[in-house]
Amino acid sequence: IRDWYFDVALDPDKEFRFRVGQSKVPYGFENPQSSSNRLPMDRSDAINSAANGERDLGLFFYYAPKEVRRRLKDLTDSGLKGSGDYGMLAVGVYEGQTINAADTNKNKHVVARLAYPFLFGEQYFELGVSGYTGKYVVRTDAGIVANPEGIRDARANAYFVLYPQPFGLQVEYNIGDGPELDPIIISTDEEGEETITGAVQRKHLHGGYA
Repeated sequence: IRDWYFDVALDPDKEFRFRVGQSKVPYGFENPQSSSNRLPMDRSDAINSAANGERDLGLFFYYAPKEVRRRLKDLTDSGLKGSGDYGMLAVGVYEGQTINAADTNKNKHVVARLAYPFLFGEQYFELGVSGYTGKYVVRTDAGIVANPEGIRDARANAYFVLYPQPFGLQVEYNIGDGPELDPIIISTDEEGEETITGAVQRKHLHGGYA
């Protein structure tokens, strides 16, 4: 299952709303963006590795004034490649083990995102920042050691979008720390059988695209 959630609005204009269930994690610009709106064939690994499959089970709160909600809708409906209405401000708590995967520790991920689309003349721009933190449990094969309680997984993201009217520019970058496999040691016994050993540790990461 990709999406299964419901929204609860706290006011008639739906400026304040909660989303409960499995849905997209509001991190960055390209991750929440629908595949049908995206120009590249796939999402960039640098950003998408933050939430493989883009979705997780959690509780998210979204706030956006009526005017900002209208802009977010226009950017999608008009074909300008918007990421959709994930609020001007988003805050959430989610399992952190990615889509359709059971939580394997008691720790939860916490995410926050601030996005602001605006008009300069007739040209649309959007600026955004986001970040999350939590502990991720790495599933490993025999011989690979990882902390069963999870490894700290934390990132910060910033993006800028000049919407294509007709020329466009999209820039996104994130930095942080996360689980990474140390150099693997492969040993071979007298019968030619290989034994693989290694360890998953917390390491610095960074990456993005333009």
